[in-house]
Amino acid sequence: MEAAFWHQKWKENRIGFHQADFNRWLQDAWSARKGDEPVLVPLCGKSGDMLWLNRQGHPIDGFELSELAIGQFFRENGLTETVTEAGPYQCHQHETLRIYQGDFFAAPKLDRRYRLAYDRAALIALPTPMRRQYAELMSRLIEPDGQVLLVTLEYQPEQQQQPPFSVGEMEVRGLFERDFSVEVLGRLAELDHPRVQSGQLSYFDEVAYRLTRRA
Repeated sequence: MEAAFWHQKWKENRIGFHQADFNRWLQDAWSARKGDEPVLVPLCGKSGDMLWLNRQGHPIDGFELSELAIGQFFRENGLTETVTEAGPYQCHQHETLRIYQGDFFAAPKLDRRYRLAYDRAALIALPTPMRRQYAELMSRLIEPDGQVLLVTLEYQPEQQQQPPFSVGEMEVRGLFERDFSVEVLGRLAELDHPRVQSGQLSYFDEVAYRLTRRA
């Protein structure tokens, strides 16, 4: 999607992809609950999941295009921030929690790699042509044996022209299996989703994967 699309989404507060509560898969399936390993959070928006991870002891490196989203994150959580230049980014930081404002695809310019990453709304925010670019970028950023907790959506019929997009297991494997082992952690059906109850969608599932970077 073009940058202007996301800036307009945040400006109009059309952020149905935002979750107010901590993601259930994060709390149930995060396998690195201890330690001080940094966590990469691409296309982070103003996700409170970053707070949960930070409270486990992990420094956070989030990446977000919208300055408005970043400002809301710090303001709504009562966090002070300092802003500095970091390569192609404006780095907004509170203690060990950093959000880099700018294009995530420029992340290699920071010359960092990660052993841990969390993606709840990044892959499913990207149209089909960009998902391959995203998978290749994650391969560059994740160290051998590093892990990604990936949460996707699947729904039928797949007629939606705007994110969040439906990304099925076959596509996830096609994108990542060259460089990662792919483990399906589970699937949760959202039977009370408004579009399922209205009959617009036959199902709406949240699916979690653990991706482990091959050596």
